[in-house]
Amino acid sequence: MAQIAGDQYTYVSEHSGPAPRAMAALPATPPRLVGRGDETARLLRVLEPGPARSPAASAVVVSAVSGLAGIGKTALTLHTAHEAAVVRGWFPGGVLFVDLRGYDPQGKVTAEQALGALLRALGIRGEDMPPTQEERAALYRSELARLADERKPVLLVADNASTPDQVAPLLPARHEHRALVTSRDILATLPARQLRLRQMASADARDLIATTLTGADPDDARLDRQSDALDEVVGSCGGLPLALKIAAARLTGDPGLPLATFAAELADSRTRLGSLHYDDDSVRTAFALSFRRLAPVPARLFRLLPLAPGSDISTEAASALLGRPARGELADLTRAALLSEEPVGSGRWRMHDLIRLFATGLSHEDSARQRARAQKRLLRYYATTARSATRFLWGRAEGGTSGPFTSREEAVAWLEAERPSLVAATRFAAVAHIDLAVDLTYGVSIFLHRWGYVDDNLAILSAVVPAAEAAGRTVGAAGLRNELALSLADAGRVAEGVEQLREAVRAWRRIVRRRASAAPHLGLALANLAFWDESPERRRAAAEEAVAITRPLAKGNGLPPPNVELAGALDNLSRALGDLGLHTEALPPARESVEIRRRQVASAPGGYEALLADAVVNLAARLLATGETAEALDHAHEGVALYRQLAAESPKGSGPDLANALGTLGLCYARTGQWEAAHKAHAEATAVLTQLEHPRPAPSLKRLTAALTEAPGVHESVEAPGVYKPGDSHSDSDSAERL
Repeated sequence: MAQIAGDQYTYVSEHSGPAPRAMAALPATPPRLVGRGDETARLLRVLEPGPARSPAASAVVVSAVSGLAGIGKTALTLHTAHEAAVVRGWFPGGVLFVDLRGYDPQGKVTAEQALGALLRALGIRGEDMPPTQEERAALYRSELARLADERKPVLLVADNASTPDQVAPLLPARHEHRALVTSRDILATLPARQLRLRQMASADARDLIATTLTGADPDDARLDRQSDALDEVVGSCGGLPLALKIAAARLTGDPGLPLATFAAELADSRTRLGSLHYDDDSVRTAFALSFRRLAPVPARLFRLLPLAPGSDISTEAASALLGRPARGELADLTRAALLSEEPVGSGRWRMHDLIRLFATGLSHEDSARQRARAQKRLLRYYATTARSATRFLWGRAEGGTSGPFTSREEAVAWLEAERPSLVAATRFAAVAHIDLAVDLTYGVSIFLHRWGYVDDNLAILSAVVPAAEAAGRTVGAAGLRNELALSLADAGRVAEGVEQLREAVRAWRRIVRRRASAAPHLGLALANLAFWDESPERRRAAAEEAVAITRPLAKGNGLPPPNVELAGALDNLSRALGDLGLHTEALPPARESVEIRRRQVASAPGGYEALLADAVVNLAARLLATGETAEALDHAHEGVALYRQLAAESPKGSGPDLANALGTLGLCYARTGQWEAAHKAHAEATAVLTQLEHPRPAPSLKRLTAALTEAPGVHESVEAPGVYKPGDSHSDSDSAERL
């Protein structure tokens, strides 16, 4: 008996005559393979025998199964090989199996050693064994060719290969044979059809543990009594078969261990990897074998990646974290199955949750200063790029470019893709880097508001505003308090939003006393207060003060600078006057607001269309109140057309405003007796709101519903969308568009 690396043995007869062959050397297969039906079917399609139909088909067909440590590559391969060779009888020549131990700390099996073992399995005696790898490979190919000529195809299973060089000499040359190869790495230079294994679905993972427990003890009652706890255990294992196997083993080995207790143990991310250990099986050890093979730079990036606060990271963000272009290192980590690009070609990279915990545990290998610098580089990248992107949202991209973006579409696509990471980064920065947090919030909040991500916007503002105040950043806190107020209003918490606006006004008054240049910010806070305060008298007073502050700051051509919100102050003054019943007095400020917005749209296309739409719909409502129905109808049509364009780009953000504009249009139709057109406007507005999960109220639609119910010839009520509540708003043309 001779040993070939580790505990791999081959038996050699000392007697004369033909040497025994080991052509059924396949190890035992898992008793039941859970959740890999599609992958098994894919491999079987490749293994199925068939004639060579072209020169390309004359080569052996090789399938390479890859994936992170513990993902179930060997189990899948053994199961498939057993199905193909034993159950279906596709390989009468037998099955050759070799464990190449490519990740064994004690050393991997070389190609020369593996060829020796395979030749012995094919019946070659030790004394007849060629001395060199090249000679062994030639004899190996000859033996397989003989079997092919005898119509006895062979299946080769090469498990745990770590490099193409380790397995390439073992591949048969004839097309009649087949080969299955497993590796944690993607063996890209191997002439093979690649199959990358992913983690198991939750239902399959649950089935794996449940089947193991009931197989050990059919009367195990923990599954029935603690079903929710089993789901928590499955979630902590992240769909990794090795982790699930260890969890099942621990539960089987300790029948008295409550599932809830074990779930609570695994829920602690600090100790989870240590808990996923049983006998010789360890998730941490399996990961470590892959990590130790990395070159220094990919290894450093691997240790830094958990510093990224989002669930995934882009190539550019990873480059910022590393401090140099990182595409090559990301590819290295992907080949090592420590990272995955999802979807392929997207430039976005994701770590398995357990891999992330393992990488976090390696953070001590970098100094605290190195980690802090990397994290700051990442936050600075996010802040700078977000600012560049949101310039397009204000129409301020000079020459059609801003930072890395050459179009509004590119900028919006980046903001959408990075949104979870930007939100997570901003909340983290609020704790560790307040200046970057303020900068990030200014860059991200406008997008979150306009695109209707209310919860995300409220989350970052609620974290950053108090942190900025605590850090003494009074100006940044005052500016963001205005944003927080509007975010609260978006969430339906209007009273809280009004209180935040009042505090913002108080803060800006204090700042203006020291710094007169801050007056536009005071004007903005007052203009917003003039929209949301519940008292029409107070709204009028706030609006008049805002107009008084901002009008002197307008340019000679009547176009205010971007930070001077004269149009918003005039718009909200007209609303307050209308709510006080002063409809004639409300018209001039409404008209002036529309004219300013038109000039702003002309000067910065793409930045002010939403504000113009809001002002136009408000003017339609003021005209309707004074009986100028024809002009009101024209402006309502314009407002609807603008909001259609905006809602096409951002349904969640502009959909409610489109519904409100349609409500105003329907009221104009109703005033002129065009009831069919009014019903159509109502139906479209209702359909828009129905498609939204949590739409803001559209008060004009509520009034249109009442008008249609009371219309001549109508004998039953028109159903209103269920999103409205009495007292939702106070104005004829409310819109939550930010000033």
